[in-house]
Amino acid sequence: MSVKINLGKWGSVFAVPSCIVDEHLKIASPSQVKVILFLLRNSEKSYTYKEIGDALFIHESDVKDCIAFWIEREVLCEYDGELKAGKAAEKAEKSETAPKPVEKKTVISRPLKPDMITAAGIINDDANLQALLAEVEASLAKPLSSGGTSVIVMLYTTCGLPAEVIVMLVNYCVSIGKTDMRTIERIGVKWADEGIDCIEAADQKIADTKRSNENWTRIKYVFGINNAGSPTAKQLEFADRWIGQWRFSEEMLRIAYETNVDNTGKMSLPYINKILKRWHDAGIANPEDIEKLDKKPVKKSSSDSSYDLDELMKIK
Repeated sequence: MSVKINLGKWGSVFAVPSCIVDEHLKIASPSQVKVILFLLRNSEKSYTYKEIGDALFIHESDVKDCIAFWIEREVLCEYDGELKAGKAAEKAEKSETAPKPVEKKTVISRPLKPDMITAAGIINDDANLQALLAEVEASLAKPLSSGGTSVIVMLYTTCGLPAEVIVMLVNYCVSIGKTDMRTIERIGVKWADEGIDCIEAADQKIADTKRSNENWTRIKYVFGINNAGSPTAKQLEFADRWIGQWRFSEEMLRIAYETNVDNTGKMSLPYINKILKRWHDAGIANPEDIEKLDKKPVKKSSSDSSYDLDELMKIK
């Protein structure tokens, strides 16, 4: 006698890690759920973002964001150009009684944009958001893509930036020639983290940012730095300190730069900061005062220098 169980549709089931339902289902968007189920069902095949999007009626850029959502939660991981099961999915396969190593919690570095369908529903119910999107498009002088629309919706809803602040943000980005949505998103999330929630705060932030960039432009000119690209946060911090707080002239900055290069053979902003801090603490404001300071007894690691090179050389 032969035995066979006819499972019907249950004969073609596939596994779903329990953590997807237990931990992430309540925060995952419909598109994010669709993408992970599609990938689990077709794990033996390879697809491009566009092919997945075509199969699920989702834009390929949104597919990429959906996959990033599951990677950030360690359900998936990317290795050698392939998607594999992440730590969270691997843990779900183990017995609940088995000893488990302590896992470092993944910190989401940025808020997640809503998918196209979710964003459309939010927009449809909010007349103020509709007006905001129209104003943003007018400022950019072009229509927003679905991804761009999701960025604005995220800044307005998830990040909590007021509409007028978002408009100021977009206009500021236009003024500096940075109209790509990645830049607008990055600056917008930063503003939200810093509590920029009104016109006055946005005005002050823009003024501070412009002043920091102007200070860094002066530093680049004095030090002869060309093709440096966009300044880092640390570079802006040094520029604000040396020019905005300590009020050093371009002549003094140049002397500090030359001292740095003469002693180390290369430019080091932390080294220059050490020199300028010594001058600032001693009340040095002009080249003549430097000569007076250097005549005072100080610890030396070189017969020709009044700087403690052993200490300064520790600065990379």
